[in-house]
Amino acid sequence: MHWTRILFTAVLCGVLVAPVPAADDAKAKTAKPAVNVTEIHEVLEDDVALNAFFAKSFRVIGQLVTRDANAAEKLIDALEAEIKKAKPKNPKSLNLIPRATRAITVYRDRIALSRVKIEDLQKALKKNAAQPKTIRQYSQKAGQQISGLARSDPDQAEKKQKAALTFLNGLALNESAAAALKAVTAAKASLKRFDRTIASTRKLVALNGKNIAPLQVEKWVNGTPLTDDDLKGKVVVLDFWAVWCGPCIRTFPHLIKWQAKYDKNDFVLIGLTSYYKRYSFNDKTGQLSRAQAPQTAEQEQEMVQQFADFHKLKHRLAIQPKGSTLSKYYGVSGIPHVTVIDKKGKIRMTRVGSGPANATAIQELVEKLIKE
Repeated sequence: MHWTRILFTAVLCGVLVAPVPAADDAKAKTAKPAVNVTEIHEVLEDDVALNAFFAKSFRVIGQLVTRDANAAEKLIDALEAEIKKAKPKNPKSLNLIPRATRAITVYRDRIALSRVKIEDLQKALKKNAAQPKTIRQYSQKAGQQISGLARSDPDQAEKKQKAALTFLNGLALNESAAAALKAVTAAKASLKRFDRTIASTRKLVALNGKNIAPLQVEKWVNGTPLTDDDLKGKVVVLDFWAVWCGPCIRTFPHLIKWQAKYDKNDFVLIGLTSYYKRYSFNDKTGQLSRAQAPQTAEQEQEMVQQFADFHKLKHRLAIQPKGSTLSKYYGVSGIPHVTVIDKKGKIRMTRVGSGPANATAIQELVEKLIKE
């Protein structure tokens, strides 16, 4: 499976929507969307390129929804108009069209929700609790707020979660309002799904202040080898990633920027990955696919280097040996996973996932630590 196909699936599942820092709002509202919807016709018969086009389009729309609903709606209208014109002959491309149409429906619902205040939903439900649709909207709105905090401020996330559950439990409903009661049950289950993320983030926050772990590297790629001594007195950013990880690839522009900006300032960026032995990479097209046979360590090392070259990565990449305990030590449960370590060798921050909020938080801390 190509990583772009994974990426479009992620868009449809909604994992790309991330809160945008307030400081970026004004800039975001005036920025020109990085999507030309008419490009769909240029890639219509190439299902991989079409999939990548949709992934990019919905990523931009997802980012716009929370900061400029009008711009998001305008872009959706333009994209939908071009999709209706699209009549691909390639069966694989044809199969992508209804998926894109469903994604448009999902994002239109999110835009509508973004224009509603949670206080207004509460007032409406206090007045008349037997409103299944409003209950669902309330759950979604509360979920958006909790999601934005669950990976950065677990205490605040839990506080909002408990407040939302308390509100739902307090709704005046009787057995005659079966649909509303069913909606409340579903809403509470939806809000409880953040328990795992909140607990995971608490564990990551608890890592702050712990010592940097000794390096465990079988093979260095894309640069000269480093030792533990080389990291002393440096601000260290450890990026846990994989070639098959679409969200990891979306962080590459930030990694490239940080490497170029801070490389001469007591700064070290290391991309930590593992052997997977089942992928091959076309360094001409940038496509990742299943290898016909398990790859040797040497073949995978070469593939990772080709991958780095294609994506113009300049920082060192490190392939961990089998049995490495680094992921466990740093609490890695999902990637991309970034750990920031200060010049004293102490963990200062961990962020999981791609998105502008995480990138901004990491960069601000790196700049602060470099100056210390």
